[in-house]
Amino acid sequence: MYGSAEVPQEARHFAVTENEDSMRRTWALAAIAAVSLTFSSCAYDRTDSGDTGGNAPVSPTPTSPPAAPGTPVLKMGPTTLGEVMVDEGGMTVYVYDKDEVGSGASSCRDTCLQSWPPVTSVTENPTVQGLKEVVIDTIPAADGTHQLTVNGRPVYRYKDDNEPGDAYGQAVGSVWWTLDSAGNPVTTTAGGE
Repeated sequence: MYGSAEVPQEARHFAVTENEDSMRRTWALAAIAAVSLTFSSCAYDRTDSGDTGGNAPVSPTPTSPPAAPGTPVLKMGPTTLGEVMVDEGGMTVYVYDKDEVGSGASSCRDTCLQSWPPVTSVTENPTVQGLKEVVIDTIPAADGTHQLTVNGRPVYRYKDDNEPGDAYGQAVGSVWWTLDSAGNPVTTTAGGE
C-alpha cells in the first residue's frame, strides 16, 4: 500500500483541481460582490439631493407636462406638510438651494433633472391662484417650454411624489424645499424639525 507520507498521483491531482476550483469560485464571488457594490453605490435614496452623478450619460431631460394657457399653474394646496405651493394638478413644487436667485438659469442639470423635473408652462405669462405678492416668471426649459420661477427661483416637482399632496421631496439632501404662499422656502418637515 502507500506509506504515510505518500499520496497517490490521482489523489494529488484531485486535491489540486479541487483547490483550483475553490479558488476560482472565491474569485468569481469576489468579482460579483465588487460589481454589486459598485452599482449599489449609484443607487438613489431619499437623502440624495440629485446633484451628483459625474459626467455619466443621461437620457433626455424630463419635464413636467406644461400647463395649458389660462390654467393656473401654481396655487396653494393641502399636502402632508400642510398648505404649501402646488401645481395645477395639486403636486407639490420645490426650490433648490443651489439655484442662484434671479440668475435666469437652473443649477439642476443632467442627473438632477431625472429626479427633479422642472415645473413648466407653454406661455411666458403663467396664471397663478391665491398667492400673496409672489413674483412669477419663466426661464427657458430644456424642452423649449418655459420653466416657472417664484421670486426668481426655478421650481421643480419631485419624482417620488406620486399623488397630489405628497411632499416626499421636502428637505432631501437639505437643499430642496416647498414654498409658502409668499414664495418663501418652507424649511420645516412633517415632524416640525
